[in-house]
Amino acid sequence: MPRKKKTEDAAAVTAAPAKEKTTKAKTTAARTADAQPAEKKATVKKAACKTSVCVEMSGLSVSVNDIQNAVKKAVKEKGLEASELNIYINAAEQAAYYTINGEGGEDYKVELNSL
Repeated sequence: MPRKKKTEDAAAVTAAPAKEKTTKAKTTAARTADAQPAEKKATVKKAACKTSVCVEMSGLSVSVNDIQNAVKKAVKEKGLEASELNIYINAAEQAAYYTINGEGGEDYKVELNSL
């Protein structure tokens, strides 16, 4: 096998790092280009979807928010504080019963036809 001259070895060693630098530069440029569109996408915001829930029964139509607000008002008027408030809608009686911290009764009620 013929021996390579020193100049050939030096040229091969010098050429390899140049290729490596070029490849790194291209990879860095590609990453930067990919990052820019992602940043633009992040700044675009969609409008929030507004949602409302309405309960209809026996000709009565009441929004869930109105029921919640009426129950909270009734609790406040009774001078009670609630860490847990559960609301139960009774369609037959057109009323919303509620419990405060697990306790309730017949007087813990809001008439839905008054809303």
